[in-house]
Amino acid sequence: MNKSIKILDSTLREGEQHSDVRFSVEDKIYIMKLLEEFGVDIIEVGHPGISVEDENICREVVLNSSKSELLMHARANIDEVHAVKRTGAHWVGIWASFNNISLENKFGGNDFSYVSMKTRQAIEEAKKLNLKVRFTIEDASRTPLAIIDNIIKTALSAGADCISVADTVGILNSETCQDLVTYLKRTYGCVLEIHLHNDLGLSLSNALTAINSGVDIVDTSVMGIGERAGIVDLVQLATALTQFGYKKNFKLDLIQKLARSVSLASGYKPDETRPIIGKNVFTHTSAYHVRAVRSNPETYEPFNPQLVGRERKLKDIRPTITDSKLPFKPSIKKPFIKGASELKYHTDGPGTRWVHLDSRIDNKASFYVIQRLFEETNKNPEKHVDKHTHHCDSAFLFWGENSDGTGLTCCVQIDGEEHMIISPATVFIPAFIEHSYHYVSGKGSFTNIVLAPDYNQSLIESNQSLVLTN
Repeated sequence: MNKSIKILDSTLREGEQHSDVRFSVEDKIYIMKLLEEFGVDIIEVGHPGISVEDENICREVVLNSSKSELLMHARANIDEVHAVKRTGAHWVGIWASFNNISLENKFGGNDFSYVSMKTRQAIEEAKKLNLKVRFTIEDASRTPLAIIDNIIKTALSAGADCISVADTVGILNSETCQDLVTYLKRTYGCVLEIHLHNDLGLSLSNALTAINSGVDIVDTSVMGIGERAGIVDLVQLATALTQFGYKKNFKLDLIQKLARSVSLASGYKPDETRPIIGKNVFTHTSAYHVRAVRSNPETYEPFNPQLVGRERKLKDIRPTITDSKLPFKPSIKKPFIKGASELKYHTDGPGTRWVHLDSRIDNKASFYVIQRLFEETNKNPEKHVDKHTHHCDSAFLFWGENSDGTGLTCCVQIDGEEHMIISPATVFIPAFIEHSYHYVSGKGSFTNIVLAPDYNQSLIESNQSLVLTN
């Protein structure tokens, strides 16, 4: 396997092709710095030729970088190449597609020679501007090899420093990926990069195959976010390369902060069984498994969870069987009053608690809702909620007794900072952020929504809280 492999992360560019994702300049800078610290070699920041706004964002990211090489995307277009140069990036990633479906649908019927000419012009202009050039053959996995050969020769003769082949619709498998990479390395001996989509769930496997076949650079994104099913997951590939002994420079203890930061900025929530970062991937539930893990964790773990900033969780009590959930039948349930005895980190304090929804009220529920009614009480009452953290998002809703929602004052602590809350007000609390609240004065209601059906099961009982401030 190629032990000199470099990792390019495209979260800030490919990630914006994930549905409904657009990063602010502040978010891009924050994530870029985390990627640098994590150990990524090249960071793809964006596509400055799209708009003046995108160019300004890309330039600002460059000004705040310090470690990794930065690459900007550009079509085979001289104006877009100049936009990249104005950002101060090290690399321009020029791309074009050449198979029949692309020529017919993306280039207005122009033939291969036209796109080839545009490619040469763009690369030559970039070299005049002293930019490093990566040239990508889009949809290479559906492009005849004769065409690939032709365009690689054109790109290299024009001065391209790196050739990238893109499996744009994710159709490669281990055999076809190996054949393509092996042929290109043997034939051209150039710096070779690969961009693998995950439409068939094979991107990570294909990445390891490509590395074993001699590829020099693999494109990734955090949690694999990107167009459609995304691309190679940086978190998974970095962990695999570390475990297999091929690359040791990654700071894997940053994985949780990196993944959760991108999740907050993008809105993408990985499922509970996603390797490395999923909520349940280090949880053991079978009594037989739990006994074995207590004796020796290696019995059922491929590596120590602490390697990637996680902790194992042992749950040897089987859940009880509830009423049937299928087929679905709507139900109307009644809330009930409950004291603080059932809630960890809570004391009774002022007011009355109503549980509106949880797994006891309706076993089909996927979230928890509690409402607390405050009557006017003594000023500056004792705090009644200790700091705590959930593995899921939650929200605080404050509503005073007046018709416009005014009349209630509370205090909220989030990530170590206190905020005085004057109703009406809503506070969103991301997963893994430490928080608490307490009543101050006035009359009204406090509603807490937690995106888990069991409040106590949603709590994190360790040092897994996440600080996202600088």
